[in-house]
Order: sequence, then structure tokens, then C-alpha cells
Amino acid sequence: MKLKKLFQSAVDHGIDADPRGRKYIEKLLKKQSDRMKKLEGKEKELFDEERTWNPYSDCRVLHGTGEEDVKTLMIGIDFETQEVLLADRLREKGMKIDCLMTHHPEGRALADLDKVMTLQADVYAQAGVPVNHGESLLRPRMDKIWRAIHADNLFRTERAAELLGFPIFSCHTITDNLVWAYMEKNICKKPFDDLQEIINACLEVPEFKYYAKKGNPPIIVNGAPSNRPGKIVATEFTGGTNGPEDFIEKQSQAGVGTILAMHFTEKEVEEGRKHHLNLIQCSHMASDACGVNLLLDKLTKEEKNLKVIEVSGFVRFKR
Repeated sequence: MKLKKLFQSAVDHGIDADPRGRKYIEKLLKKQSDRMKKLEGKEKELFDEERTWNPYSDCRVLHGTGEEDVKTLMIGIDFETQEVLLADRLREKGMKIDCLMTHHPEGRALADLDKVMTLQADVYAQAGVPVNHGESLLRPRMDKIWRAIHADNLFRTERAAELLGFPIFSCHTITDNLVWAYMEKNICKKPFDDLQEIINACLEVPEFKYYAKKGNPPIIVNGAPSNRPGKIVATEFTGGTNGPEDFIEKQSQAGVGTILAMHFTEKEVEEGRKHHLNLIQCSHMASDACGVNLLLDKLTKEEKNLKVIEVSGFVRFKR
């Protein structure tokens, strides 16, 4: 499969799992296309045309023409210069590697991370937080994330890949959408008598079980194993990064009893205690690996000969 087709397929699967729904995404893309047509001068020159078909600014081909044939992917949760050097060393030892895939964004995909955070308002709306509250709370947090990223040295990884001749792409919110939908369906919608039963159910997920054996299991960071869960939501799984801590209180007011997350900030844990919410941290790396595996299950149905080399926290489980 050509890299361009592979990546476009990944974007399509991300849209299918998006909390906002495909129709809403199509409206967003049309607005971007209409906006591009009206631009002139410097604004037109700097406009990111990918926004007219790819709604995920933290997912993109970082280096490559798109015409490369991809039969073997090296996949990591993170890809920095050391992983690119590892790929080059393995290639020297005779291993075939056609392309690199990172979950967490690098380069332009990281520069634009804040722009995917708007979908958090829709995730929280499904948990009962009015969308106008969500959008109002998100803007200061998005600005803070943008300022922090703006100061980073963003392009080391993609430059290393370019110099060593590796195409590379990132799939962040795409796979986060997939694991969010998976957790909503397989955990949040199921009846549980207490938090320990939720932990046990998480440990049936192969990625969570694998990481638990490595000493990184799902953990209760607020609440007791015997606590009744009430309404369960997975509001900390997609949307770029953690949302504002104020969302903890808003979810409590909306009747949420238990929040599942890839991880919580210490401030979120403090807010959880203050507002009597059960908080379960499911393991960041395990959650990311689950999302990547869900995408690979779909891609390998389209390209049956696709092979995967696992590095940097990723472990392959097929469903």
C-alpha cells in the first residue's frame, strides 16, 4: 500500500470513531475548504491545505512523498531521534523497514496539537457538561498548551528521519478516538458493582494486562475499590491532552460518578477528591498501544501483508 493511501485510510478510521460524528466533521472540512478559497497573499501561502480533508492537526505525514510502498512499519508510542537511529541500525543489520509511525506527534503535528483540543467539548457534552461551558473552559487551556509547545524544538525527529531516508507519519488523535470509542463501549456502558470490578474488566484488555505485568496496571487514584461507580465516562482519552481541571467539577455537577483516564494531573486528582469523584487511571502507554492496535486491525484488513516492528512502548495485539 502507498503511504498516502495508508495515511488517508487511517484518517478515515479516526473520523468513524470521532465523538462528534462524521457529518459534523464533514461540515468542519467544508468550512476549511471554503475559507481556503477566499484567502489571498500571505494568508493563502501559509494556509495548511491538509485541513481541508484531514481534521486532525496532530496527525500527518512528517516526511515522505506519499508514494512510498509500505509493507513493513516500525511503530512506537514515541519517536524521537534515538528511535530513528535505532531504525537505521536495524536496517544496517538487514531488517527491512519501509516507514516509521509514531503515536505521539512530532514536528508540525506537535506544533498544531492545541487545535485538536476543541473535540473535548463534545466528549464532555456526552458526559452531561453543556457544550457552551466546555468551549469556554477550553480556550484558556488551549492557549496555554500552544504557548508551551511554541517554545519547543519541534523538528528534530522529522529531520533525523529525512537525513536517514525514512518516511514517517504520526497518528495521535486518530488512535485516541479509537480507544475512546472502545472504552465507552466495552467498559463505560457495562454494569459494575464497584471500582474493583472496573479494574478487573480493564485487565481483560490485552494491552492493559501486558502493562500490568510490567508494573504499570490500571489504578484507582481517588476512591476505594468497594466504591460504587455510578455513571462511568472515559472523558480523558482523546482530544490532544488533558483538559482544564475545572472539567472535574463540571462532570460532578453533571452526575458523573467515575472518570476513566489515560492519566490524571495532580491538580485533577485534587479536584476529584474535592468533588467526590472516583478516578481510575488506566495507564497511558497501555491506552495508547490499544488505540494503535485498533487502527492496525483495520489497516491490516486492507493490506493483509502489512508487517509491524514494535518499539518505544508499543506492543502488538490482534483482535
